[in-house]
Amino acid sequence: MRYIATRIRGAREEKGISQRKLGMILGLSDKAISAYEAGRTYPPLDTLFKLSKELGKPVSYFIEEDSHKAYITESMSKISERLATITQEIEKLKKTLSE
Repeated sequence: MRYIATRIRGAREEKGISQRKLGMILGLSDKAISAYEAGRTYPPLDTLFKLSKELGKPVSYFIEEDSHKAYITESMSKISERLATITQEIEKLKKTLSE
């Protein structure tokens, strides 16, 4: 389960925020974040959902053992988000054309 710790730290660093700032955002101490990243403890499910949202990664990214599958899951999530944005833009353009 060491991969959870590694992925939390990597996602936080990728986002460019400190353990302290992440802890403040989530209502946790920087010591709690440090313990998660060191693999001394694992975040409860509700905290994992908060981490996921704040760090911009799907929950499966943190809990999927196979890093290749985690990468694919993350990529699919990003593509889905982009697709939703593109679909919204297309609908706006269609509306503008019909006016």
